[in-house]
This record gives sequence, structure tokens and C-alpha cells, in this order.
Amino acid sequence: MLNNVHLKNLALIEEADIDFTKGLNIMTGETGAGKSIIIGSINIALGDKASRSFIRSGADSGLVELRFSGYGPEISGLLSEMDIPEDEGYITVTRKLTRDGSISRINGTNVTLTTLRSVTSLLVDVHGQHDHQSLLNPARHIDITDEFAGREIADIRNEFHENYILYKNLRTRLKKLGDNPAELEKEAAFLRFEYKEIEDAGLKPDEDVALEAEYKRLSLAEKTSSGLQKVRSFLCSDTDGITARISDALKEMNYLAATDSEIKSLCSSLMDLDSVARDFSRELSHFADSRTFDAERYAAVHNRLNDINRLKSKYGSTVSEILKYQDSLAARLEEISSSDKERTELRSQMEQVRSQVNRLACALSDARKAAASRLENVVTGHLKDLNFLNADFRISFTKADKIYENGFDKVEFLISANPGEPVKPLANVASGGELSRVMLAIKAAIAGADHTDTLIFDEIDTGISGRTAQKVAEKLAFLSSDHQLICITHLPQIAAMADTHFCIEKAVTEGSTISGIRKLTEDESAEELARLISGSEITETSLSSAKEMKAAAHR
Repeated sequence: MLNNVHLKNLALIEEADIDFTKGLNIMTGETGAGKSIIIGSINIALGDKASRSFIRSGADSGLVELRFSGYGPEISGLLSEMDIPEDEGYITVTRKLTRDGSISRINGTNVTLTTLRSVTSLLVDVHGQHDHQSLLNPARHIDITDEFAGREIADIRNEFHENYILYKNLRTRLKKLGDNPAELEKEAAFLRFEYKEIEDAGLKPDEDVALEAEYKRLSLAEKTSSGLQKVRSFLCSDTDGITARISDALKEMNYLAATDSEIKSLCSSLMDLDSVARDFSRELSHFADSRTFDAERYAAVHNRLNDINRLKSKYGSTVSEILKYQDSLAARLEEISSSDKERTELRSQMEQVRSQVNRLACALSDARKAAASRLENVVTGHLKDLNFLNADFRISFTKADKIYENGFDKVEFLISANPGEPVKPLANVASGGELSRVMLAIKAAIAGADHTDTLIFDEIDTGISGRTAQKVAEKLAFLSSDHQLICITHLPQIAAMADTHFCIEKAVTEGSTISGIRKLTEDESAEELARLISGSEITETSLSSAKEMKAAAHR
């Protein structure tokens, strides 16, 4: 059961401790006093989405802590499985809200929200103000029916679910293999062509990198060799090279020098120039001859890079990527080559599993219908207790066109509230107040098979009054004999049934609004009932009526 709720810096609550007891715990208070804050905080601790705006204004963080005791072996096993230590029979659930997110702990161990919800869902069941609207959705009805059936169908349902998931996985694998041999052969032919094209190229890892570096060196060598040859031709050509022309000029100057002594000095300078030119020409020729250029290798590298670049345009931006793609082609070809055998095996497995799924779906439906028949009778009985004196509650089963994760059953709750009227879907006949009572009747029915100790009802009294309210109060008292109930209410009939009565109040202190909660004494509880009866001003009549209601409730 839920022993204690500790709240700090949440909305209007600065700090509060609530010590709940066994039986029926009632919380009352003026509208806006903070009742919804308490339920909202509990929901946050159980794993609901938390908003930063829920943190009290001016505070950096908010905290809600729940302390439970008296849990069973199922929860102990779950804690052990999750490596969460036990605390001498207690479970402490903590959720701290910060401006950046939240931190969840169970017995001091940090846990994910998924883990938090899986544990707390076994400890407490919260029925909010609008949860009864879920009854209008037939998709929810199959879950309620299975919840009532509990362990009676748990093994069948688990086995069915395992086989259903297995069947889906097998079907996915078969779909991935493909189910058209002609298409697969067409795909294989294309893959073989691509594989052979890459294989014929004889690529080596990082070959493109080495070739591109070599190509750059060869390109530079080609440019150097070509340039040197051009210079060589300028100097050494037999016809119009510089050295030949200087030689011709020197012959002419020697002839002229024989007739003109003044030309001799010019002739001497020209001879020096001829000597320099011949020396340079010899050095240039020697240097050019030493710088050989392999034209064949240059062409081979150029052609090889062209071939590789063509493959890159189709299969990858590097040789490494092309080779990886080739590996993937080989793997896919292996898949296709073995797919016929695997496809046959998968079909055989699927047939066996499908047979199991069909068998288990039928068994699940039979068990579910047997449980539904009992649920009809139990809910109808509770509805009569809740002032549906002529209620007729039925559960309709139809078969879906295929099997889903819950089987092939389509389940819908039907009701007739008046004699002589046929049963109809809840959405067609039930008002808000009637839906609240139907939900309570279902909760009461499920409680007999439910292992959740704590049930929380947030304003289960919506839309009811008078005699019906009294019947609801009695039903809550009945439920509280086997479960801990925590209930927010506005009705004195329900509040009078309290084993423990809490009042939620709001006050302004030093310009700040603060909500608080306190446990009421017997006399204070009577005064609170009187307020609920007559409003803010308590009269002798309302107080007397409140005491009579409490006395009747005790009886």
C-alpha cells in the first residue's frame, strides 16, 4: 500500500507530507485548493510526463516521493531482475524535477521512466477525472476483459503473443528474401555483371591514391623534358640554332677582320660568345639526356586512371569503396543463391507457427469469452448496487477479418439501463455520471482479480448525487475492505465513508499562495462534511446531518 507521499516545491505546494492508511482515504477541499496538484504529483512519480511549469515559482527544482509497503513476490522478483535493492519491505519511488529535465529513482537507484512505470504499475492504479471516457473506445474493452481474466488467460496470451511476434518476424524475413524467382534471377544477373566488371579491373586497395601521385610526377617530368627539348632546339639546331648562327657569324667576322684591323677586337668578343654558347649547349644536352621521360608508363598510368575513374562513377568514390561494394555484391549473390532453400524453410516454419497462432488465438478467444461471461454477471451486480436497478451489462464478441496482436476478437461493452430496452454500445446510452458508475462497477469487478493494492479515484463522483451518490459511497467502502483506496470527492455521502479524512486548504502567506493538506480528527471531519452539505457557512443543521452521515457510515 501507499504509506506516504512527500511533496516539495510543486505548483502551490511548498512542502507537504501525507500519511495514508489502510481502507478508504478521502481528500476534500474547496475548488482550486490544490487537490489536482496532489494527484498530478503522484502521477508524475508514477512516470507521467512532467512539465517544468509544475515546479513552484522561485524554486530550482521540485520533488515528489512515494513510499510503499506490503508488496508481493511478483514485485520483489521484478526488483531483483532490474538490480534494484529492496529496503526492508519498503519501496521508495522518487522523481525530482529540474529546469532541465527529471531524475527518477527507486530505492535510491537511478532508473529510466520505462523501468519506473513497469514497477509502479503493479503498485498503484490511478483513475483520473476523465478516464471513464476511455470506456467509450471499444479498443479498450478487450484489455479490460483480459485484466479481469488475469492469470486465467495470462499463459495463453503470453504464448500467443510470442508466436504472433515470431510469425511476423518470419514473414519479414521472407519478404526481405523476395518471393519472385524470376525477379531474383534478373537481379542476380545484373549483380554478376557488376561483380565481373569490378573483378576484371583487378583493383588493389588504395591503388588510385598511388597512381594519382605517380601521374602527377610523370606529368611534371613530361613538362620538364618537353621544355628542355625546346630550349635545346633553340640553341643546338643545325640550321637555325643559336650556336650555328654564332658560328656562321664568327666565320663572317673572321673574313672581315682580315681586311679591317678594327674588327679584330669585335671578332675576339664573338669568339668568347661562341665558346660560351658551345659550353652551355653541351651542358644542356647532358642535363636533358639525364632527365629521361617514360612516355609508355605515362600513357599506361593515364589509361589505368581512366578505367578506375569510370568504375568510380558507378560504384564508389574511392577504390576502397568500390571493393566494399564488390563485397556487398558477393554477399547479396550468396543470399540469392541460398534464398530458394531458405525460402522453403521459412515457408515451412511460417506454416507451423501460423498453425500455432491460429490454435492459440482460438484458445485465447475461448478463455476470454469464459472470463467475459463471468465479468458480465459481476459488473451487472455491481451496477445494481450503484443504483442501476435494472441494468443489463453484456460483452459482445465479433471475429476480426485477420489475427492481430491480441488475437482475432473484437470486444465491445454493451448496456441497457432500463427494462425493456435492448443493450447498446456505452457511447449510445451512457451519460457522464453513468459512465463514472460503470467504470466504478468495472473497477470493483476487476478488484477481485486484481493484485494492485492501491486504487486512486480522482472525482469518481462526477455527475451523480442523492441516492446514487450513497450507493457509490457504499461501493467504495466495499472496495476498501480489500484494497487501499485514495479518493478525491466533493460529495458528503462519499466523504462520510472515510477511514481517514484529509482536507486540502489554500492560504496566502506573505504575499505567496500555499496549498497544504492535513489529516482531520473525527470532529473536524464532521465539520468538513457540514461544509460540503451547506457550503462555506456551517449551520447546526448541516453539522447534525454530517454527524448522522458519519454514524451511518460507521454502522
